[in-house]
Amino acid sequence: MSEVLESPKVRILDFVMNNPSSHLRKIKNNLGVSMVTVQYYLAMLESEGKIKSVKTKFYKNYYHINESDDKILSVLNLDSPRNIVMYLIQHEPATHQEISKGIGLSSSTINWHMKRLIELQIVDTEYSGKYTVYRLNDRDNVMNNLKKCKSTTWSSMVNNMADVFSAFNE
Repeated sequence: MSEVLESPKVRILDFVMNNPSSHLRKIKNNLGVSMVTVQYYLAMLESEGKIKSVKTKFYKNYYHINESDDKILSVLNLDSPRNIVMYLIQHEPATHQEISKGIGLSSSTINWHMKRLIELQIVDTEYSGKYTVYRLNDRDNVMNNLKKCKSTTWSSMVNNMADVFSAFNE
């Protein structure tokens, strides 16, 4: 009943605060509000200085105005780069081939995401003989930002566990 009485503006602001780096369609789908309504209130909240948006290659992500790590959050909100970062947390340092095999993505996909992660200074590279080794630039900062994306991170962890259990059944 309280959701019915709450204005869409308040619900959208609350959603953005609790789900940093959300994009338009994610907000619309989770709140069950029309696309036009979401667009209208996002523009209003942004003009009031309560939220900000950051355009990435594919999405316009929204953050509460106090959010300082919007670049990291925009990456952690997407499955493949989040999986790469989570793999590095568990297996740091790792080579390109180890990451590809560990998370089941093609080498070219890993390469594309790694360029972005390096550009955003989330991942650093080192050279060990003929291999490039990857490690997180600021592990504590990445971990803190993963906590902010807990719903997305939790879904990813559940999917990984489901894969592990299904592998045991085969």
